[in-house]
Amino acid sequence: MRNLSECLTFTVPISLSDRALAQQFRSQHSSPEKAKQVYLNTLAVSAVKFYLRCMEVETNWSASLSWNPAMQAVMDVADLQVIGQGKIECLAVLPGEKVIHIPPEVCSDRIGYVAVQLDESLREATLLGFIKMVSECNSVPLSELRSLEEFILQLSQTPETEKPPIHLSKWLMNVVDIGWQTIESLLIPQAAELAFTFRSAEESLAQNSAESSTISVQKGILVDLGRQSESKPIALIVELIPICEQEINIFVKVCPTNSQKYLPEELEVMVLDDLGTPVMQAIARNTKSIQLNFSSKLGERFSIKVALGDVNFIEAFLV
Repeated sequence: MRNLSECLTFTVPISLSDRALAQQFRSQHSSPEKAKQVYLNTLAVSAVKFYLRCMEVETNWSASLSWNPAMQAVMDVADLQVIGQGKIECLAVLPGEKVIHIPPEVCSDRIGYVAVQLDESLREATLLGFIKMVSECNSVPLSELRSLEEFILQLSQTPETEKPPIHLSKWLMNVVDIGWQTIESLLIPQAAELAFTFRSAEESLAQNSAESSTISVQKGILVDLGRQSESKPIALIVELIPICEQEINIFVKVCPTNSQKYLPEELEVMVLDDLGTPVMQAIARNTKSIQLNFSSKLGERFSIKVALGDVNFIEAFLV
């Protein structure tokens, strides 16, 4: 691990306009503790935004949760949307602190975490380095930060062309996207056991809906979250049960394959809304399978994210 003093840092001025914006956000919160948190978070985001502008990296702060006073009130958030990449979290570090604290609400759905050290006068900020991903919410020593050169290299890599969303309503017309298979072809000989496992939950939901339909479509895809020679394939299954013409019950299921009885430890499954914010999630711990249930209306978008360590799979859907 390289010593922090040996890594490139970047010091930026905190302008009057930056402090005015931070004060504007702070004034909207009555709690002194929350007001201070929002003020420091805003300065940290301002510093990272300035740095990325110098590096010719485009951002959109207004599309970030940290720009929204309502989200500031309920979350400790300092995110900054990098156009075409995702969100980075800007973590304020006060003078004398030796660690960065990562709030629980920002432990996922981030492409990186940047440590921003604020000076005592709050007139300057120094970007110390970054962390690409965290496995859990905790405090990370500053000595474990990776360099800013590596951070910019990560952002400069050309992102993959965004895949079009899976049109779920077409599944009901027997038009299925390439790669998605029937459960029988995907999980033989596990299909019968899987169908039995989830049947009771589906029947219960159907009984609770007076308008529930007998139509059901269930498709799956194999997802491999292993590295190199270490293969960890799992099955991601999506089932649709229409409630009415405009609304569909959706079951998201994840289960092991290759005769494995349990999902990999710490496997995380998330449902993200159209802004990429997690709205449902579960983590496997000695778990045979995971199922998340929700309903969605025609035209709504969501994504499913399956992650294991620093490897993840994301698929977007349009109902």
